[in-house]
Parts: sequence; C-alpha cells; structure tokens
Amino acid sequence: MTEDIEDTEVGTVAFNGNTPQLRGLAIVTTLLTLVTLGIYRFWARTRLRRYFWSAFTLDGHGFEYTGKGIEKFIGFLIAVAVLAIYLGTFQIALSFAGMSLFETVDPDADPIRGILLTYATFFAIAPLIFYAQYRARRYMLSRTKWKGIRFGVDQAAWGYAIRAIGHWMLTIATLGILMPRQTYYLEKYKADRTWFGTAQFMQEGRWQSLYPAMKHILMGFVITIVGGAILAMLSWQGALEGDAAGTDIAFAVLAGFLIFIGIMWFYIGFAYYSVHSHRILTKTKKLGDNIQFTSEPRTGRIIGIYLLGGLIVSMLAPMVAGLIGGIIGIISNIALSGVDLGTDDMPAGFVVGGVLGYVAFFVVAGVLSLIFITQPILEHYAQVTTVHNAEELADVKQREGDEMIEAEGFADALDVGAGF
Repeated sequence: MTEDIEDTEVGTVAFNGNTPQLRGLAIVTTLLTLVTLGIYRFWARTRLRRYFWSAFTLDGHGFEYTGKGIEKFIGFLIAVAVLAIYLGTFQIALSFAGMSLFETVDPDADPIRGILLTYATFFAIAPLIFYAQYRARRYMLSRTKWKGIRFGVDQAAWGYAIRAIGHWMLTIATLGILMPRQTYYLEKYKADRTWFGTAQFMQEGRWQSLYPAMKHILMGFVITIVGGAILAMLSWQGALEGDAAGTDIAFAVLAGFLIFIGIMWFYIGFAYYSVHSHRILTKTKKLGDNIQFTSEPRTGRIIGIYLLGGLIVSMLAPMVAGLIGGIIGIISNIALSGVDLGTDDMPAGFVVGGVLGYVAFFVVAGVLSLIFITQPILEHYAQVTTVHNAEELADVKQREGDEMIEAEGFADALDVGAGF
C-alpha cells in the first residue's frame, strides 16, 4: 500500500441529488418506457445518467454525461445482429457433436453430456459477458466530462475478457483463496487503461493487501464449518435417531444455530469485502504523477441502505404494479369486449392488464431502487471520497473523442454492465 497521502490541496467531492427531481424523472421515463414497450429505455437511461453525473461535483464543478439514446439503440441493434451470428455459428459447431445450446440434459441420466454442455455454454457466453462489461465501461467514460475534459479508456476489451476468465477459474479452483488476486489484477487492468484527458490512472499497491478485507468471509466460513462438524459428529454417533438425550438435542440446536449464523456472516462478509477492497484500491490509485484518492465508505451504512431500500421496494412495487395492471385491465376489458384471446374464464382485457402489470412490476421496482437504494449509496460514497493534490487537475489537457459506434450494445443485449 502507498504511504500516507500528503497533499497541498484537497478536492471536495459532493453529491447534490434532488429526490423530488429524481422521482419525477423516474416516473416520466418509466411511463414512456412502458408506452413504447421498452424501446424508450435507451433514452431513459441517458436522461438518468445525465441527472446522476451532474449531481456529482468536484470542487463545485459537476460532471457531464454526453451520451445519446440513439447511440445506445443503434449499438443494441448491432450487438444483437453480431450475437445472433456468433451464437448461430457456435450452435452449428455444437450440432456436429450432437448437442445444442438450448437442450436440457438430465445430469443423473447422462452426467458426462451434461458437464460437456455446461462447459461449452460457459466458454461460449463468458467471454462475451466480460467483453461487454469492459465495453460498457469504456463507453460511459468516453461520454463523461469534467470541466470540459473527457475521460477515456483504451481499446482492450478482449484482453480483459481473457484475463477475467482466467482469474475466475483460478479463484474457483482455489475455493476463493485467490479472490483478492482476481479483484486486484482485474481492477488494475481497467485502471491502468483509463484516462482523464492526457493524465493516465494507475493502480498501485499489492494484491495481498486485500486479504484483511476477507476476514469476515473467513469467519463466516469457519463458524459454518464448526456447526456442520458438530451436526456431522452427532449424526455419525447416531444421537439423532429418536432416542437422543437432551444434551444431544441441545448440541443439534447449537449446530443449526451456528450454521445459520455462519451463512449470514458469510454473506455479510462479501459486503464487507466489497466496501473495504474499494477503500484499499482507491487509496493505492493515482492519476498522473501526484493526484491520489481516499474513499472511506462504511459497511454498516451500505448494508442498512440495501435492507431498508429493499424493504420499501418489496412493499411498494407489487402495490403500484397491481394498481397499474388493474387500471389497464379495466380499460382494456372495455375496449376489447367481445374479443377472445383464448382464455376460457378470464376476460380479454384482464389478460392484457395482467401481462402489462407483470412488466410494470419490474419497471417500478427499478425506479424505486434508484430512489431508495442507488441515490443514497452514491451520496454516501461522495461524502467519504476525497481527491488529493487536486490543483494538478488544472494542468490536464484535452484528449481525442472516442466514437464507439456500437456504444454499449453488447452489455445491453447480454443484460450486463449497462445500468444507469
């Protein structure tokens, strides 16, 4: 890890989000997305990004998002065409082996075939997913400015995809022991290829420094193993077969309690790892020669936002979606009276209302998540982030723009990494 940061000027990061403004924007874009059967989502995402980007300020200057909805829409169409050709070609290759990407294999009846198909599907889709994630990040940064200076990312998506697959396989093979190595090197690959104008980001430090962030994952794992060992020992001794003594039952209850606590601790440990690895990687990241960063988000705050926001979303989304579906059902039932949609008992209008209500649930849940989860988390991260030696940002020069005709179409088509 780098030495303690010494700076001559501290850049203040702030988030000036306006909840009523976000609520109105989210409602309008949601309605337009529903009316256009999802087509408007490319423009909706653009408007939401402009809101969030401008809400972030550094020394009072907001960030600017210059992406366009039409870019995303055209990029999506290009990506769908390319993916169709790619997957079609892969399917032809699989057909020579008597398999199909779309077949369901019973692992008990034919385990070897099931394993082969699983690995074939993984190696067909995984590179595209990681490729799409890198491309989406590159597009978003290429459309981001601060004080008129563009951000940018080098063309290295396939290199990232290959490394990501390798690191994931290594992490799985070592049962998660080398997860910090994966986190560090994938972040370093992206950071070292990221620019702000003519200044390049650099990820310094060592991957071993991320191990302290894994302590709660390890504790959860150990507690779960201890509980499982107690339960296994009792079962092995035959103490749970009806004639168990009170002591044995008490140990069984203790084992179950430990397993439950261990699993919960394990999942909380991943949240802790995400937050604290962000802290460590941010502190060891540089821009240019001297510009450095610190970010001190709190795990408890992040978990609290997710729990409270998730509760609100889970309560309101079904209610709002049900109301939308009911109103549409009544209107459609009047408009479609006498029309037979192939249902025996349910009126045609309510079939339409049910389908649109189902779609509305996911859209409304997304809107509520923006208001009650995304915005509070971004605000928290802004409050705890500082830019050191910020005066050197004035020396950064402009860089050439990146056209990226296909925008983030691959991430959108694969539904990965193309959020707001």
